[in-house]
Amino acid sequence: MPTEELELSSPTLRGATVSIEYHNAQRILRTEQRNPNVVFEVYADAPGILSGINEVLPFLRARLPVANSAVFSLSDGDEIYEGETLLRILAPYAAFGMYRDVITGIFASSIGWATAARECVTAAGETRVMVNGAPYIHPDVVDSMEYSAYVGGCAAVSTEKGGERTATVPQGSMPHDFVLIWGAADRAMTVYDRHSRLGAQRVMPVPTAGDAIQEALDAAYALSGGTSNPLRGVKVNVPENLGGGVPELAKELKARLSDAGFGSVDIHIAGELTPELIEQYESSGAEVGLYVVGRYIAAANPAPVSAAIKEIDGKAVAPRGMAPGRVSNHRMLQRELS
Repeated sequence: MPTEELELSSPTLRGATVSIEYHNAQRILRTEQRNPNVVFEVYADAPGILSGINEVLPFLRARLPVANSAVFSLSDGDEIYEGETLLRILAPYAAFGMYRDVITGIFASSIGWATAARECVTAAGETRVMVNGAPYIHPDVVDSMEYSAYVGGCAAVSTEKGGERTATVPQGSMPHDFVLIWGAADRAMTVYDRHSRLGAQRVMPVPTAGDAIQEALDAAYALSGGTSNPLRGVKVNVPENLGGGVPELAKELKARLSDAGFGSVDIHIAGELTPELIEQYESSGAEVGLYVVGRYIAAANPAPVSAAIKEIDGKAVAPRGMAPGRVSNHRMLQRELS
């Protein structure tokens, strides 16, 4: 599990991304010189996998006065339960109150991504899962999404920023565009191999323009002539308009590659994968080495979270419908603010 904390952008730190109502409230409280000490808590409204703590903590360290503040929280990767307290802040309200949307928004998105990733990882059993969600999400949050997917159990990410945040080397296949530009699978793989670094995985995407099995065999033969970097995998990405996921194709690919002497080549399954489809592959007996999941993780619904002030200057309070006072959670740890 990566422990490096993640810095927020300057617009976020200056409050440019929060609702204007909190700006107005902050301005009025400042004018009225009202700045009570509060206890603020964030809760999970559904079970899932926690992610986002490593983005929230550096933000709080930048905002909270060390002398009279304290922060308690769970950790990224923790399994969370409905109604559980995820974060508790004890601090002067003006130090962080305007940023309520920042805190809950980070948790909502991050927990959603991490939980979706865990669903895929659970469905895959012993088979590795990689996230490749960049095509389905705004580029400014790809690294946060990949970090959360890694927290949820994904073994690999696909972008440089995601690799930096997870302290891993990003992975991927040769792109379909490259095959089209060079006109043939064997020619494309030969050129790709010549310009790729030693030790980098050579993974062929199929089908691109021809038969999936023939393209896979052509790529394998192209790298069999004395190269120190043999074909590592074949990524099967069957478009929805060609019938979606086909476990039988994965089985035939593995068998044909093995018969040709390329039994060490892994089969990677990509496309519109879901936990249900991954389970279908697992139960089919197909020898899959990696599932590459995109939209299901990247476009996951934000997780429901709620937040409330639970004490003001030592007095227990709560919005209507919630019990006043702190909601205990012995699993939370106190976090350093200095």
